[in-house]
Amino acid sequence: MVWVLLHASLGLFLLLAVPALALVGLWGFFRPLPPRFYAFLRGTAWAAILQVLLGFLLFLQGLRPKDGLHLLYGLLLAAGLHYLGGLEPGGWFYRGLKDPPKRPEVFVALGLLFCVGLVLRVYFTGR
Repeated sequence: MVWVLLHASLGLFLLLAVPALALVGLWGFFRPLPPRFYAFLRGTAWAAILQVLLGFLLFLQGLRPKDGLHLLYGLLLAAGLHYLGGLEPGGWFYRGLKDPPKRPEVFVALGLLFCVGLVLRVYFTGR
């Protein structure tokens, strides 16, 4: 089925992209991250959102993961990446904060390290 193949392909992309983003995001502890980093982060977030939508479509078609927590971890990963992408200075989430942080890169770096754990949990609970 094409939906299962697309879901699996997006999963492999996220399994590679999120740790790569976390490694590059570690620079955020020392200096501001470039706008291209945030653009790739937002693209990865949209890939995760599409992954979640496909996952729920497959769930409604009767294809279930081995562990039901797979759905929750995937949803948390997509939401986390979406909010981290909005923390770019001038981004939608950054502008919406009452008192935005002076160094959002630190929060992005820490959030991406958390997302590495989530993407591993998503992958291994879905197999």
